[in-house]
Amino acid sequence: MAVQKALPKRTRRLGDSIHAWAVMQAIPATMALPFEAFVPFAPIFENQELPVIANPKGSRWVARPGGHWPGPEHGLHVRDSMAQAAGAERDRLGAMLKPLPGLIRGGKYVVVCPNSAIGYKEWPETSWSHVIEESLGLGLDVVIASGPARERIRAPHGAEFLDVSVVGLARLLTRASCLVAPDSGPVHLADALGVPAVGLYGATSTVTYGPYRDKSFCIDMHEELYPQGERYSSARHLPDVDMAMMGIDRVLEAMKRAVASDQDRVRRDLCLGC
Repeated sequence: MAVQKALPKRTRRLGDSIHAWAVMQAIPATMALPFEAFVPFAPIFENQELPVIANPKGSRWVARPGGHWPGPEHGLHVRDSMAQAAGAERDRLGAMLKPLPGLIRGGKYVVVCPNSAIGYKEWPETSWSHVIEESLGLGLDVVIASGPARERIRAPHGAEFLDVSVVGLARLLTRASCLVAPDSGPVHLADALGVPAVGLYGATSTVTYGPYRDKSFCIDMHEELYPQGERYSSARHLPDVDMAMMGIDRVLEAMKRAVASDQDRVRRDLCLGC
């Protein structure tokens, strides 16, 4: 009888790479392999428990021999479906990344990442402008980190633009009060670093594609915007959805809750250090 080989899967996307790392580090020790990380992302996975190899072809996770991954499934987070195929231990899938050394900015601030790898997931520029203006009015510093090779959005005076790599973004997020972004890699990076993530989900669902550890600050309109009369699937993308239907007030409210939760965490940490 032929021996079934493990099935390697590769990705060059940040969010999928974070899921791949979480799955690989949750594989039982008897099956463990080094994690092959896409070269631009490799430094964020170093100095963790799992050895890392930088690979120019992409990040890699491995389904166990005979393991089948059908792709994202309705009602199941993509990381959980990957873990099933890999034979990973589910109770270890929420592992956090250790912060990278080196600060990019001092003080407390909100990070806005307006871009996504897929355009139909993005929120309109005018909506971002309103949220940034309101945030500045509340006395919050706002740092806008656009995607690589993406044009900067128009933003009110007072917002700060920073052009950073993925590694730079990881350092920037370390001290952030929260992140606000559409469904994208930065959402998963913030979540893995323990930073509150206000994810904007309409074209996709948080059930399958949201932050793995904490979805409580995300806005999910996917089911609400789903085509009427069709059988619902949390794994389905909605390329024709109008993300402008996500109200500005709703995003601001979620952001305020995220900032307040981070302040509570800081106070708790200070008390523990007393």
